[in-house]
Amino acid sequence: MARIVLLFLLLISSVNLVRAQDENLNIAIAANLLPAMSQIEALYEEKFQSSLTLIVASSGKLTAQIINGAPYDVFISADMKYPAKVYSAGNGQQTPDVLIQGKLAFWTKEPSVHSIEEGLQQAKTIAIAQPELAPYGYQTQQWLQAQGWWEQVQSKLVYAENVSQVNQYIATGAVDAAFTANSAQYTEAVGRKGKWKTVPEATLLPHGMVLLQNSEAPEYTVNQFLEFIISPVAQKVFQDFGYALP
Repeated sequence: MARIVLLFLLLISSVNLVRAQDENLNIAIAANLLPAMSQIEALYEEKFQSSLTLIVASSGKLTAQIINGAPYDVFISADMKYPAKVYSAGNGQQTPDVLIQGKLAFWTKEPSVHSIEEGLQQAKTIAIAQPELAPYGYQTQQWLQAQGWWEQVQSKLVYAENVSQVNQYIATGAVDAAFTANSAQYTEAVGRKGKWKTVPEATLLPHGMVLLQNSEAPEYTVNQFLEFIISPVAQKVFQDFGYALP
């Protein structure tokens, strides 16, 4: 009898383990989203007793991984270009939706700076995300070119792989200035350092979300996440980090 009970308990445990593994979702997110998504992850797991795994990189790098077969369930990019590319390559289950909108921000370690132009002139090193991979980096380049400042700052630029790396440079004081996601100034790590300015005339960046073909998670789990990410609870977190709702 004891042997039968033990086998039964082992069977129940293995079933629960498989169920828990099935309910885990792999969410690929653009690097700028990590602070907000970390809070949303905690709220989601507390509510549903189901786990999320956040895969963080530049939108361009994640797109390449997805097209090459990475087993992610949902992709949230810092723009609409990369989710559209994923969908057109046959890796998305539906056309991408706009989740939130982000803003470009300028940071300088010198609190006395009054304008972005002054900050750029004073800085010896300026961090930006790689324009070829990161939407915030691309927007930075476009904005600097529109202002006629791109050529002037070329020798000062320090390229980071993504916005998270830019924020690390800010946190450690490795650079004098930086262009990054506006959401960074609402984080504990860098929000109280230096001086922040939202970049004027820079258009809002619509962040796109797409459900992926390679998703192996149960449909109800995916729908549960998709409903939660647009719920008032999650939307408030995004707003607390300076994102605008679409």
